[in-house]
Amino acid sequence: MKVLVAADKFKGSLSSIEVNAAIRQGVMDAVPDCDVVMMPVADGGDGTAAALVDSLGGLWTENIVHGPSGKSLPARYGVINGDTVVVDVAAASGLASLDAAGRNPLITSTLGTGEQIKDAICKGYRKFMIGLGGSATNDAATGILASLGYRFVGIDGNLLFPCGKNLVEICAVDSTCAMPELKECRFTLLCDVDVRFYGIEGAAYVFAPQKGADEVTVGLLDDGLRSFANILLETTGVDVQTLRYAGAAGGIGGTLCSMLGADAVCGIDAVIGMMGFDDVVAGADIVVTGEGRMDATTLLGKAPYGVCKWARRYDAPVIAFTADVKDAQILNAAGFLAVFPIQSGVLSEEESMRPEVASANLRRTAFQTFRLISGLK
Repeated sequence: MKVLVAADKFKGSLSSIEVNAAIRQGVMDAVPDCDVVMMPVADGGDGTAAALVDSLGGLWTENIVHGPSGKSLPARYGVINGDTVVVDVAAASGLASLDAAGRNPLITSTLGTGEQIKDAICKGYRKFMIGLGGSATNDAATGILASLGYRFVGIDGNLLFPCGKNLVEICAVDSTCAMPELKECRFTLLCDVDVRFYGIEGAAYVFAPQKGADEVTVGLLDDGLRSFANILLETTGVDVQTLRYAGAAGGIGGTLCSMLGADAVCGIDAVIGMMGFDDVVAGADIVVTGEGRMDATTLLGKAPYGVCKWARRYDAPVIAFTADVKDAQILNAAGFLAVFPIQSGVLSEEESMRPEVASANLRRTAFQTFRLISGLK
């Protein structure tokens, strides 16, 4: 029996490599002569750079940049194929770098992500892949652009700090000091969700609450995105509200597409395509995927659903392991043969996310599942 394990991370607990290793061990415990192939995947969320660097033999560069709250922190980006930089927005501007008290999308900024891009440009790189998931920000990429030389001008000609609360004050974008090398650069945005730039289905309403925004703050942020969309239209002629993935990462998607000519794509499709998923899945008897939480929103572009769609092209049945599952019937109807929660009992969230606990639960669930599968063959 050939089994392909292609799971994403369990966020805050296990990396995609660790998740895949635990599942593989459980499968091998149950079926020792099984041919198990691992392909850790990512969908544009945090961990995307690691998945690509590890699978394609890339290299890492680390530097000190501004974190989302302005504090300095170390952040790394990868280089694959010798010429392509892979950056996770989450590395320098991620939610995981802040505690609950520090989460405030009115003031957090993507300056650090821009500093990473600037560093790579100064080293001669011109091709970029940017994973947009896991951000702590709602600044519509103004921080990124500020690090690359752009300036944002208020009604009195004053320069505004690039953050969510100042979007509504921006009257013009000054590009006179933008890095001239940007004209030579090509940006591909790897997106794990498709939301609008503003409105009820936009970046602020859908994702700002998990970044620390209350109801009033969400409204302020949405007003800012709506206003800034008009500035982008005046500046570039692009109506970002009509673009796919425009609201990804607090509006980074729409802004970089309009200002830098970036291409926004489905992250999981791009990642597994680069990894040669077609070659690996061919002949697989069963595919195992998963991530920390799965529900109906998994179908918006998350890694497990991307794996499922690709595997079904080869008629390979797909099962998923997750710590928390909702909407299982919807997931089954979308193509998953089965979705298994891995918890073995009543545990606190803190306990269940301990790496050793999550790993043991994955291994045990994989063992029990494949013990059954092998017994039925």
